[in-house]
Amino acid sequence: MAFTSPNITAYAVEATEFPDLARRYQVSGVPKTVVNDSVEILGALPQDAYVVQALSALSAPSAPSAPSATSGQPEDQPKG
Repeated sequence: MAFTSPNITAYAVEATEFPDLARRYQVSGVPKTVVNDSVEILGALPQDAYVVQALSALSAPSAPSAPSATSGQPEDQPKG
C-alpha cells in the first residue's frame, strides 16, 4: 500500500534487532502489521483481506484523527 500512496508510510523492523519495539507491539510472530497503533494484522493475508483490515484503522476508536482537508492539522489540535 505504501508503494501506491504518498499518504502511507511503512517500516519493516527486524524484531531481534529492536527488542524494545517487539515488546511494545507484543510481536510473537511475523509478519505483524500495526496500523496507527490501533489495528493489528497478524500473518500473511490475501491482498484484499489485508487492505480491508488496514483500512479499518481509519474507523478505529483509538486511531489518531486525520488532518482536515482545509487546515492540514489534526481536527483535535488547536489551530494556530
